[in-house]
Amino acid sequence: MPHSLTGTRIRQHRSRAGLSQTALARQAGISTSYLNLIEHNKRGIAGKILLSIARELGVPASSLTEEADSELTTSLLEAASTETAPSAETSVLAEFAGRFPGWAQLLASVYRQNRDQEAVIAALSDRLVHDPFLAESLHLMLSNITAIRSTAEILTSVEDIAAEQRTRFNAAIHDESKRLSDATQALIRYFDKEATQGAPNEAPDEVAESDVASMPLERFASTALASDFNPSALASEFRTNLHAVFRRLASLKNEGVDAPEMGLIITNAAGQTLHRHALPDFPLPRHGNACPLWPVFQGFSQPERPLQDLIELPGGTQFVTLTVALPRSEIAFGDSPNYQSAMLFLPSDQSPWSPVPQPARRVGISCRICPRENCAARSEETVL
Repeated sequence: MPHSLTGTRIRQHRSRAGLSQTALARQAGISTSYLNLIEHNKRGIAGKILLSIARELGVPASSLTEEADSELTTSLLEAASTETAPSAETSVLAEFAGRFPGWAQLLASVYRQNRDQEAVIAALSDRLVHDPFLAESLHLMLSNITAIRSTAEILTSVEDIAAEQRTRFNAAIHDESKRLSDATQALIRYFDKEATQGAPNEAPDEVAESDVASMPLERFASTALASDFNPSALASEFRTNLHAVFRRLASLKNEGVDAPEMGLIITNAAGQTLHRHALPDFPLPRHGNACPLWPVFQGFSQPERPLQDLIELPGGTQFVTLTVALPRSEIAFGDSPNYQSAMLFLPSDQSPWSPVPQPARRVGISCRICPRENCAARSEETVL
């Protein structure tokens, strides 16, 4: 393999270090003209000179040798081999990566991303074929859609339909639409339940280690029971913040404690979900697009103020929520605080907290699956 990468790496590291060729050559004990030939890949380098240059640049010698980009060149070679009609000049891969390292990294990254996406698509395709629930659900939904479309075509193409027949056709469309809606929601619940059980909430082990250390289970459980699961009292007792208490409360049921099952979502100001613990009747989107009317988002408008609300989902189930937005870390003078908002929730008929003296706020899960009409907060059309 030609020495096309080593010289380029030396030049890149020298530029980052702010050294001139003359300065590096003098420190390494070689002439400037010789270093110039090395950096332009016209002279090989090894042994004491390589070690000397690496020492002056403050990098391991291995980071300057050909082996440093073995993963990069391997990815580029794999990308070239996937083409059905090979046209890439694989014999000059090292020279390409050495002369254009940024483009080489980009090309390798795009190839790896495409490779991973193809694997996911293949797995999902296999899943659609072999999962009986998915196959049955999709067949049912297609049947409903076909029935609705056929009936609608009759209504729109035949002008002299008797009133009694038109009523039957309208009733058929209504019934098939309801079945389609039920099938869609069942499918959504199936995926959300699987995602919650099969892919744990974000960073559960890290959360458990930090929270368990400050709030041991046995002591925390007994204190929580004695205080009727009052987060403020628990935060004061264990000298921690409300977000940590929320995470601990949401995990109690799963740890075998006789406690109400509580859900939890923590987001940043951009709406990105940082931590989630869904409940069977309250699924949580994994990648944003949650209902903007949730109290968790209202918390950002009143940072560090604890809020208690009563919300109602489209199915009529009501939940009591506790929300507070806290800075992620200590606030320094001159810095803008980075707030995260957390919402702890559980069914209102299981709430150990005092009743919320207000009518329930009508919310949804996500605009795409929310049937509420005339919602001022809607950002996209519903599929239901």
